[in-house]
Amino acid sequence: MAHHGWRVRLGIAEWARFTYARSEGDPLRLLGSVRCGARMGALAVTADSTFVQVNGDYLTPLNASQIRCALAKADVVAATAKAPVAVIIKRRRRTMVDSPK
Repeated sequence: MAHHGWRVRLGIAEWARFTYARSEGDPLRLLGSVRCGARMGALAVTADSTFVQVNGDYLTPLNASQIRCALAKADVVAATAKAPVAVIIKRRRRTMVDSPK
């Protein structure tokens, strides 16, 4: 396989599953997602043009030539990312039953 098993998908919907949006001015630029077998995460490029895999705050350097080859064959995912899901947990109402006297 030409790209050594790496598969790249570009778009916010892809990287949002693995990490959070960075503030403006952050040297990390998120591109999409990257996957090779069981290894998967967000694909980003640092200020010094190093490709990294991002999982939360953890960065793993990637082989640039392999990632460039995978980028040439990358799938582009529509930029219609949904807002993060907000989960609201409400307490259940409990009815108090009078015990027999």
